[in-house]
Amino acid sequence: MSTVTAYEVAMALERADASARVLGARALAARHGPGPAAAFSALAIAGPEGLVPPVGTGGALAARHLEQAALAAAAGGDALPSDVSEALAHAATAARAQAGGANALDPRGAAIAVRREVAAVRGLAADAMPRDDAWHAMRLGTYLPRAGWMGALLLSCAEVARAEPDTSGSVWHAAALVAGADPGDMGDAVLCTLLADGDHPVSVAHAIDQVTGALFALARSGGADGGPLALARATGARLSTACAPGAVAPAGPEVIAEVLDAIGAIAGSTRLGAATAPTREPVAA
Repeated sequence: MSTVTAYEVAMALERADASARVLGARALAARHGPGPAAAFSALAIAGPEGLVPPVGTGGALAARHLEQAALAAAAGGDALPSDVSEALAHAATAARAQAGGANALDPRGAAIAVRREVAAVRGLAADAMPRDDAWHAMRLGTYLPRAGWMGALLLSCAEVARAEPDTSGSVWHAAALVAGADPGDMGDAVLCTLLADGDHPVSVAHAIDQVTGALFALARSGGADGGPLALARATGARLSTACAPGAVAPAGPEVIAEVLDAIGAIAGSTRLGAATAPTREPVAA
């Protein structure tokens, strides 16, 4: 199996999932009053292009990412199991129909539909793929972009909150909604939870832990060199201290920007080699 194909497919799937998360959170925020809804508009201005898509475009963007995943799988030939490639093609078709039809008027419904398709493909891949280099490349392609987009979201939130303190509650409320969390449960801990809590499935720290594991497996088999692994370990260590008492509050944006630079360095230095034999048999999702 081609590690490059697996990596590209996983990256496109994660981008589709991220777009759907933001789309659904923005629709949900509109029900929470003008503050949270306005926060997404502020984040769209402060963040990098595509982080918070313009109103009315999120569903189409998520569908486009799913289509990119399907095209990458098709171009890779037999790089992925045939049922995974077929599921990707179905997901892309379903998302495109959802984004272009009457259902486009229901952004939350479109977001749920895209995330359901992504979850179905990931579950099928987890069941069908042996734990070889292609599998670890898919892990890397999932969690490295996740660390990047969540870090970018947190940086945008921190910058907006610093520039406009009155909006602080709303922007962190928005970040919690994107992460699928109850903002009331997080309270003032949104930044630390989504940045440095390794137990939270959408946090930067959890993503970096998964990136480190994938790079370790790839380096052990010769599927990648050790440079990115060392960077990932250093980034994980930095995150473990990011929320020490008094560390984040006065320097939140600076800490997040430092972590984002490290994530960019990991991505830029990762070179995937040929896949090797499986390390264990396929297991159920």
